[in-house]
Amino acid sequence: MKTLIIDASKCSGCRSCESYCALKHEGACNPAQGRVRVVKWEQEGVYVPVNCRRCQEPACEITCPQQATFRNYETGALEVDAARCIGCYSCVFACPFGATFVDSRDGRVLKCDLCDGDPTCVKVCPTGAITYEEITRETYLKLVANAACLPQLVKQALGTS
Repeated sequence: MKTLIIDASKCSGCRSCESYCALKHEGACNPAQGRVRVVKWEQEGVYVPVNCRRCQEPACEITCPQQATFRNYETGALEVDAARCIGCYSCVFACPFGATFVDSRDGRVLKCDLCDGDPTCVKVCPTGAITYEEITRETYLKLVANAACLPQLVKQALGTS
């Protein structure tokens, strides 16, 4: 099984991941319709891609009253069954990472599905900030290291380093 690794220190803020994700899933080059979002501190040059982390005990799945959010065991992605979703957005509010989104056009819940095991965001990221790697001890250590550097990037953005 593979997982996305996001290294915010490499992100240039180009938003290619957002645009191409929306293009693949929605047929429109509209970053607001992507399943990945880049949080930006423009003046400080700090950009953090936000994407589903596929939690071991996902709050989005646990809180869904219709079991519309579920794990795809082939890819590991947490997905939303639109036919079961009632639009209560409990999954959106429950996500501690802000990685479950709502389509402003029609209210659908948008969540990364890992592009069925071939993530578009990885292919289009010009800096290698997003990679798709086998889950190993080394991958886990990368996840921990990348998470550990986020507070420093945020402090830098806020000017409180």
